[in-house]
Amino acid sequence: MTDAVSAAPVLRNFAEFALLRMLGRSSLTIAWLATDRRTGQPVRLLASTYPVNSQAVRERCVEDAQRAARLVHPRLVPVRKVGCVDRFPYLVCDAEPSDLDASMVAPSAFSLDDVVRRGHDVLDGLSYVHEAGMVHGDLGNHTLVQDPTGRLRLWGCGLGIALASARTATASPAAPPPAIGHLLSREIAGCSLLMQHWLTGRVPAGEADMPTLLGQMNTLDLRLPIQLPQPVPESLRLILNRAIDLHPQRRYLHARSFERVLGNWHQTQLLDDNGFDSVLADRIRRGGHLPARPLLVNRVTQIVSMEQERLDTVVDVLLEDIGLSLGLLRAANSAEASAVSVDEAVITVNRAMLLMGTNGLRRVAGSMKPWPGTLKPTGMRAFETAMNRALLAGHLAETLAPAGMDAEAALLAAQFQHLGTLLAAYHFPDELQQIARLKAAGDVGSGQPISEETATLAVLGVDLPGLASAFLRLWGLTESLRQRVKPIPLDRRVISPTTPAGWIKLVASCANEIVALTELPQAAQPDALTSVLDRYHNALALDTEQVRSAMRRARDKLSRHLNTSATD
Repeated sequence: MTDAVSAAPVLRNFAEFALLRMLGRSSLTIAWLATDRRTGQPVRLLASTYPVNSQAVRERCVEDAQRAARLVHPRLVPVRKVGCVDRFPYLVCDAEPSDLDASMVAPSAFSLDDVVRRGHDVLDGLSYVHEAGMVHGDLGNHTLVQDPTGRLRLWGCGLGIALASARTATASPAAPPPAIGHLLSREIAGCSLLMQHWLTGRVPAGEADMPTLLGQMNTLDLRLPIQLPQPVPESLRLILNRAIDLHPQRRYLHARSFERVLGNWHQTQLLDDNGFDSVLADRIRRGGHLPARPLLVNRVTQIVSMEQERLDTVVDVLLEDIGLSLGLLRAANSAEASAVSVDEAVITVNRAMLLMGTNGLRRVAGSMKPWPGTLKPTGMRAFETAMNRALLAGHLAETLAPAGMDAEAALLAAQFQHLGTLLAAYHFPDELQQIARLKAAGDVGSGQPISEETATLAVLGVDLPGLASAFLRLWGLTESLRQRVKPIPLDRRVISPTTPAGWIKLVASCANEIVALTELPQAAQPDALTSVLDRYHNALALDTEQVRSAMRRARDKLSRHLNTSATD
């Protein structure tokens, strides 16, 4: 027995354990730091807060805790014993001798980085429990433990499930038992409320008991307060508030969804180690970067048969498929073209074809996932809509390009400014629908609209240009291309560029702002177009008639492309 154990005063005995210090409690369970009186080993003991008179409830508490004890995960503390003494169901986990002098997970405010790290740890463990078909039962500060490395782990899984159900049945005898989805949603909300507690240093809504607080989540506004001890980015605020939204259909369906969003946000907003890359890389390994457009084989055959045609005619066909264009650019910038001397990065399909030839084209086309790739039928329409919008913007940029500018470079830049949306529509179709719902709903509390950037950060943890940049970085494509996927911010004044790359980005940004106007109500479009032309007047000096004429030509070209694809 250690000196710390022998010196600690015993408050009471419980079975073969000596209770030394209460670690925390809720209305369902109470946590103790204790020692095994037979071995002197320090342990953590979780028991029902009050005696359980129903034998059926006691038996279920023990059965649920035993079933949860079989779960093994780095974020879960292994269970040493499950039992019941004097109508008190309980479970025991080993503790470290240092725990005798350590405080529990403190209810004081933590730094933003610590809050997000802790929340992610909790969600990682909770996700595993939920994916195993169980719930924790009484998630709270008293059922969390900090390991020697500073990481949080969950303990006490399963013991409180029957206690919570019995409490609900007592409060509403006629009500049916809660569905598993309801229990999962409550625990996901509980994690958000824990993070709120850590951010503010105060219990949410002044209620210290988590089960009571969660029982009010459908009627009480539990969102993160506006006034906080430290600044909280709006995107993180939206991520946390989404878990406790008054409208159940807006909440996270799974703890894993919350965990991934929070992890992505942490990696992209607080760290500089390209953390989102691993998530995207996994999706690309399974589904390819983008699916081949329908009838790609026919298109490649057509291009090969055009080998004697002018190169720009061949390139014009290739540019109908953004995924194929990206594949060619990657191949031309990689070792596949090492036999050819490349003095500078390849940033146009025209130059890629010069280097690769039709044999290289065949290899690239053969490596692509056939349509529709991993897309489900429900996601195919959204992807095709996003693709057609990108193609239209590219054709418009090509038409608007001033004399002396590489029109293909302008076209590709306009297309690639949609790359984040295309990647999201293909690899994250469910999340893209959630983004649309968030934007449509706006901020329920303030009534203010939610920007696409904020909504995307809240759902994916990274904005759309960041998603595109991560993809180009993973593929090793040139920094010049990475800069072009980012349009000129709408709140930044447009000035005349001093470099060719700057002009290409400017024309692409202008084309995309014009295409975006087509989504506005018809009556609002003329004034909105005037605003865009005023914004770019000093650089491009376009007038309304020029833009309308250019848009007609761009639409005609897109229409011909769609008709050709349909009849190939």
